[in-house]
Amino acid sequence: MSKTVHVCRNCGHTTPSWMGRCPQCGEWNTFDEQSASPSKKGNPSSKPRTRPISLDEITDKDLVTDRRIATGFSEMDRVLGGGVVEGSLTLLSGDPGIGKSTLLLELAAGVSRNEVRTLYVSSEESLNQLFIRIQRLGVKKSANLYLLATDSFDDIIHAVDEIAPRLVVVDSIQNVSREGLDFLPGSIALIRDLNVRFMEVAKRRNIAFFLVGHVTKEGVVAGPRTLEHLVDVVMYLEGEPQKPLRVLRGVKNRFGSTQEVGLLEMQENGLVELADPSQFFVTENQGGESGTARTVLSEGKRALVIEVQSLVNPTSLDIPRRVSLGIDFNRLQLLVAVLEKRSRIRFNRQDIYLNIVGGMRVTETVTDLAVCFSLASSRLEKKMDQKSVYLGEVGLNGEIRAGYMFDSRISEAARSGATRVILSDYHQINRGLSLPHNVEVVGYKNLTEALLGEGIL
Repeated sequence: MSKTVHVCRNCGHTTPSWMGRCPQCGEWNTFDEQSASPSKKGNPSSKPRTRPISLDEITDKDLVTDRRIATGFSEMDRVLGGGVVEGSLTLLSGDPGIGKSTLLLELAAGVSRNEVRTLYVSSEESLNQLFIRIQRLGVKKSANLYLLATDSFDDIIHAVDEIAPRLVVVDSIQNVSREGLDFLPGSIALIRDLNVRFMEVAKRRNIAFFLVGHVTKEGVVAGPRTLEHLVDVVMYLEGEPQKPLRVLRGVKNRFGSTQEVGLLEMQENGLVELADPSQFFVTENQGGESGTARTVLSEGKRALVIEVQSLVNPTSLDIPRRVSLGIDFNRLQLLVAVLEKRSRIRFNRQDIYLNIVGGMRVTETVTDLAVCFSLASSRLEKKMDQKSVYLGEVGLNGEIRAGYMFDSRISEAARSGATRVILSDYHQINRGLSLPHNVEVVGYKNLTEALLGEGIL
């Protein structure tokens, strides 16, 4: 009689008997009965052992060479830190329909054109369906690009043995199964097992793997971050399905920085890189409108000019509406309170709609000053100069605080046509900024002084 165990499909916790609630993750009715495979204990002395090597021994060897594979996407190379590291395991995740499969298929095609043998594995589509997508994207034929439609881990490894690729894409790992195991595809125990085996193949044979992982309703990788802890690089493809902008963001990278982002645009023939991101986020209207303020966002080493738009309108409701798109709602509430308390601008009977143009999500506080100017301008019906940019964090007392990377921000603002920069007077008093020609920098101590100085109050 075979022995059975009960495994939680959410976290992988194992118990000898069924339980209503998992003691590890707290979820209800997640235990499935599965057969327990007897463990095979080998002789520890028979396993090959590795010897520690001193740093002096490896300085002249190939082990210290940072060899990377160019993806053909400069935006992805930026996020990866210069390209794909050989022998690495990379996880790409994102909402359904956001473009993960499209991005990786174009990546595989781009890598193969650089004489790099690449294997693209689809566990969700047949070869016929995969060809339809290839034709739609206009992927050119390449002798170095191999396609495989299977959901079997053993078939994937057999193909790797036969083709000997340098890069393998598995789309997606949640649908892959393994012979000899009773775990259902997508279960936590099977995902962990597959990740360990893919990692072993990647490190032993020096093959770069890309895995696609699904996300849960909470927006995290399926299997409460199980995949994230077992891979070298984790990237998220973000964006609104109704908008063309796609943001590739790295949240874990053992071989580079996690501060860089890649900006892509979804078109009919697939994902393309934004040639000039700042022009994508700003409008061409130079006449000046109320409620529109420009600022410069810093994403890693890149500076982007973006527009903050707000609409403040009298409300007929007892409780005014507050809508925020692209910026944290609590941050909006805080800045509205600062404007009311320090600058005497009333919003208690006004609906407020705030939007970051282009679908960009803002997390840094240097954009506070632009948000405040946008709100005040819309509330008081004062037009704003579109040749000005606003940089600075706003404190609870209304003071304008200094930020970071202002040299690159001002340079990008000047490149986009800005002639005035409004910021904290700290930069004028205590710092010497490297200013482009024809750019005027105006510093203010607090928000009220800035609103008065710019003619909004």
